[in-house]
Formats: sequence, C-alpha cells, structure tokens
Amino acid sequence: MPSSLETALAPETLPEDSAGLCVLVVEDDEADAYLISRALAAQPAVGMVVRAPDGVAALGMVERGEVTPDLAFIDLQMPRKNGFNLLAAFAARADRAFPMVVLTSSTAPTDAIRSRLRGAMRVVTKPDTLEAMDSVLAFAIAAACPSGTRPALARRIKARAIRPKTNGFPGIHAAAIDER
Repeated sequence: MPSSLETALAPETLPEDSAGLCVLVVEDDEADAYLISRALAAQPAVGMVVRAPDGVAALGMVERGEVTPDLAFIDLQMPRKNGFNLLAAFAARADRAFPMVVLTSSTAPTDAIRSRLRGAMRVVTKPDTLEAMDSVLAFAIAAACPSGTRPALARRIKARAIRPKTNGFPGIHAAAIDER
C-alpha cells in the first residue's frame, strides 16, 4: 500500500489531448518534491506532473517515451546524474527540445551560469514556503509557456535548431562537458 507521500507525488493522469502542460520534476529530496508537486497542482496551466528522483531516471523516462514533457523543473545536486549533466543531455537531444528551469537551493552565481550554458532558460532558488513556491512556479510557467498551453512541436524544434550545439563555447560539445 502506497504511503500518503507516494500518493501525493504520483503523476496526475489526464487524457493525451488535454490542454494542460506535462511537467517533469527532477528532484531527489522528498520534502522539496512534495512542496513542488503541491504548488504545481494549484497551477491551472498544468495538466500532469511526473517526478523523477534523479537525472538517470529522468533521462531514461524521456528516452523510452514514458513522458514527453512540455516543461521540466530540474534540481542541480542529485545522486547518479546531477542537474548540470542532465541539462547537457537534454539540450543535446534535437528531436525532443523542451524548456528547462533549474529549481535549486544553490545561490551561487557560478551554478546559475553553468546551468544557463547547459540549456536552462531560467535558474530559480527554491523558496521555503508553499505560497512563495506557487508564485515562483507560476512565473516560470508563464515565461516558458506564455499561453499556458502545450508548446507547439514546430516551435520547440525551431527553438532547438537555433540553440548552439556547443553550449556557447566553440569546439565544446555537450558530451565533453565535465561532471564537476
């Protein structure tokens, strides 16, 4: 029997043709994942929330087609595959581009720069309260998907096509980025 926390974190299921956004949350901390899931459930633009506990699980879910996110919120410090490496792996996938927002407890400017260089459209410090989390997520969703609906596939492919494959540095490809 699933615990109440597992039930709260289970993906909400909506029909495939639902106008709501499919949001992938990559977060290893149970308490943070719960707070994020609660805040996303209150967002009218969100149709489904899918959680992965780390970067390896998230990448596997996307590669196997288990989830096709319209937007992803990614933590930086996780076991197995950290957020930096996950951002680079997702950014290197031309066939399935989607907006990525880093949601982290880090306030280090270098983490923000490294995240943006790896494809994050925004870097947001995790707030401590549900009300603040609601506000931060609403702002990030509005920035990533202004209409509040699923981004058009053509727009995603076009955005991916103009994003440099070198993550901003000539001669450096996503696979060559260090794991620091």
